[in-house]
Amino acid sequence: MIKINLLGTQKTKKKKKKVAVESQIIWFALFIIVLATGWFVGWRVFDQRVTRLKTEKTQLTEELNSLKTQVKAVENFEANKKIVKDKIEVIQRLRKNQSVPVFLLNEIARRLPERVWLESLSQNAGVVELAGKATTNGEIVDFINNLKRESSFQNIQIIESRQGSEANIPIYSFRLRWNFAI
Repeated sequence: MIKINLLGTQKTKKKKKKVAVESQIIWFALFIIVLATGWFVGWRVFDQRVTRLKTEKTQLTEELNSLKTQVKAVENFEANKKIVKDKIEVIQRLRKNQSVPVFLLNEIARRLPERVWLESLSQNAGVVELAGKATTNGEIVDFINNLKRESSFQNIQIIESRQGSEANIPIYSFRLRWNFAI
């Protein structure tokens, strides 16, 4: 009979198993080292990115604050510009209206007949009211006709004409109203 030694084969299997287990331990250790290294590198990359983003945020916040101050300065400038513009408009309107009374009085004086005199004159919102006296009704009519020759005087109306006397001289009191447009 042939004898086969089976014990020797079992030792090789154990040796092969031992080598396989050692190899797995080495691969597992290598995997853990690679994993730890990857985690550390990833953590450093994310940490640097977070630091960079915080720095960028701080810079952008400072820039935003600077721009807010500039915007406020521009708004103040615009408000001051509007105030100055309004003041200029008021001054221009006053200058324009300043010449109105002078023009009005000059035109009335030029058209006033010799024996007609004025007692009061008022102008409000383009409406002129005038009160005066004359020695005859004809002079009042002449005065009205003279006023009608001025294109700025429109819709001339006689409101009242009354005869009276002063120191035994007949006097006619009158009131006129018209629209004044320059």
